[in-house]
Amino acid sequence: MGRRELLRINAKLKIEYKSFDQFYKEYTKDISNGGLFIKTDKVLKSQDVVEISLHLPGRDDPIKVVGEIVHVIEPELANAHGWESGMGVHFVDFKKGTRQQIEDYVAKHYKDEPSLRVPDRRAHPRVSIRLRVKFPSLEVLQQDYSNDISRGGIFIQTQKPRAVGDRFVITLVHPVSGGELELKGEVVRVTREEAKVPGAISGMGIRFLELDKEKHKSIEKFLGINKP
Repeated sequence: MGRRELLRINAKLKIEYKSFDQFYKEYTKDISNGGLFIKTDKVLKSQDVVEISLHLPGRDDPIKVVGEIVHVIEPELANAHGWESGMGVHFVDFKKGTRQQIEDYVAKHYKDEPSLRVPDRRAHPRVSIRLRVKFPSLEVLQQDYSNDISRGGIFIQTQKPRAVGDRFVITLVHPVSGGELELKGEVVRVTREEAKVPGAISGMGIRFLELDKEKHKSIEKFLGINKP
């Protein structure tokens, strides 16, 4: 049984694009980074899991992805601030070959759209999966910082760890403020629970990538650490 069959789908959504230009703008802004903002007044709840059918110009069959709703803008809030109501979705599962289908579609149609060819814009960016890490308490966050985060990584407990070498975007969610911090990571260690080993925990060790000075400052700000 695949991961998709294990996910509880709360709703199925159909997103139809009238032109490649319309889809490409969404792709470069959100989809290529593993997510999508859906403009709608009929928002669902945060953490709901949805199956999304992307209907693209020039394709007979929709491309289906599964995502988790991570951000909701209610119509009342949108009206009060002049925003667009809707919900932000992070992709959590693709069918086999789906990411390549999206990349191939963009690469093929991009060549036929001269108006999109501007300097420094990639025609073939990589679609990535996002992983959200929600800390249950400030104590757990501080402990993880002491043990792993301060050393440039994190250990995530899971019964279904990914393979060593897998890369994705990690979103750390603060347990008190609700603030979020995005980091790129790579799986460097996988452990599986052994019944005969007391205290053994299944999970994966992730090394943060591209940790420059600014990223370190972002981590300290996220944790509320003030350094002189």
